Amino acid sequence: MMKKLFFAVPFLSVTVLSGAVLQAQEAVPAAPVSVPAAAPQTVGQEGFAPQREGVNEKQVKEEENKIVYNPKVQRDPTLSPDDFLLLQYRKRQQLAAEEAERQRKLAEERRKREEAERARQLELALIKDPTIAVRDKIRVSGIIGKEVFIGNKIYTIGKTIRGAKIVDVRNEEVVFLYKGHKFTKKVQLR
Repeated sequence: MMKKLFFAVPFLSVTVLSGAVLQAQEAVPAAPVSVPAAAPQTVGQEGFAPQREGVNEKQVKEEENKIVYNPKVQRDPTLSPDDFLLLQYRKRQQLAAEEAERQRKLAEERRKREEAERARQLELALIKDPTIAVRDKIRVSGIIGKEVFIGNKIYTIGKTIRGAKIVDVRNEEVVFLYKGHKFTKKVQLR
């Protein structure tokens, strides 16, 4: 009967059968492994092993901060130059559209504020002088004696037109009374 004998050589494994070499294969060398020497452990007062020394966090942070990636170009390396230019163009277009929208909103807000201020000023003016409401709507076409031509109608002293009462008729002007305030209108020829 034949016995199989195995011999292990660091880089070769050889199988020997009754002195004859049947097969030789080259094995992959193993990576060197360093095993730290066991530190002598002293048993503490209560039978527990002492704690290990802490890691110096400051030294670890300094080592982490030393590694810096600072590329010269902010371009994605997987993009072609044409794709990169296209993305830049689209980004500029988007930023321009956002800026135009922001300017439009600012202009709209400004217009609303101006409109509100005009309405406020008109309201204040009407409080101070309510005759403004009817003054521009009355147009004196002519005067004959104590009669006044307003539009196509003839009015005399004491009559009202658009809420304004005719108080006095002079040579070239008519005096009206509206909500306790007097105002005059001159003859306007076309």
